[in-house]
Amino acid sequence: MASIRILGENDVRALIDFDSALEIARRTLRDQAEGRSFLSTPSSMRMDTKRFGGGDFKFKAASVGYLGASGIRLISRLSPTDPNACNYCAVYNHGGVSLSGLVAELWISRIRTAAFGVATVEHLVNPGPVVVALFGTGKIAHEIVPMLASALPVVELRVSSRRLENMARFVEGHAGLPFPVRAEPDGRRMIEGADLVITLTEANSPLVFPGTLKRGAVVCSMGGKNELDYGVLLESQRLIVDDVDFASEVGDGGAWIAQGKLSKDQFRERMDALACEVAGKKKPGRLSADERIVAIVQGVAVGDVAFAIYALREAERLNKGLAVTLPG
Repeated sequence: MASIRILGENDVRALIDFDSALEIARRTLRDQAEGRSFLSTPSSMRMDTKRFGGGDFKFKAASVGYLGASGIRLISRLSPTDPNACNYCAVYNHGGVSLSGLVAELWISRIRTAAFGVATVEHLVNPGPVVVALFGTGKIAHEIVPMLASALPVVELRVSSRRLENMARFVEGHAGLPFPVRAEPDGRRMIEGADLVITLTEANSPLVFPGTLKRGAVVCSMGGKNELDYGVLLESQRLIVDDVDFASEVGDGGAWIAQGKLSKDQFRERMDALACEVAGKKKPGRLSADERIVAIVQGVAVGDVAFAIYALREAERLNKGLAVTLPG
């Protein structure tokens, strides 16, 4: 009889820490660059059944070569921010066709976004002390801070949010870091002199404008709407994205195209490298110390599947989760 292992959200959180998350992202990006980790064709399928009383279903599949497994993300929700979403990743180990496990992935989608963001920008920032300006105090923002502390020589982190109480809680929650974390309500003042600017919000209008980034700065756009003014791209020398098709539909790339600033083909031509190509040293991330760089990192299904496989392997090793025997 075949058996599968089922991991809930608490199981997954107990099996992946910040250091392992960052290493999974780094290894997966390098594997992508070698063509060993890749998305399915097509990369996703969607089915909206809300008019029948069902949900909005999305299916995304990917293969992760270095982990020897593939997975299918099973996303079920009523809206993009549905707190009752039911998201799992079905994992299939290579060497057979049997289902190996079902892994809850609500938290995985957050931790992988943060990890892939850091695993990308660490190749783009200039060497030396790093001042970080972070827009957003949401769940992904909380996940990204410890990984920034691990990967980069951060000397100061400034945080900005629409609500003063959220900034205060965020600063208090990260008080134990080896560098100061301070709230800065004024967005322009927060960006001044920053080496790395990260936008992690649901802003509908730009937060970062041309003329605000210093020479050599990196701005990493990670939100789903419009966080960067198009002029920021115009004054930047390089554009790095993790998935050019997704980036041309969602987030700043999609917003610029919808605004008529450029076409999808022009956006693709403007891109200098994929995040995996930079992490895998196939293409340079930075050509000179003075370059301003725009990175659009939103996360792709390869990352979710990699995290799910890793969690499942750890659960098997530690005998965690629920093992279920399937009838023949």
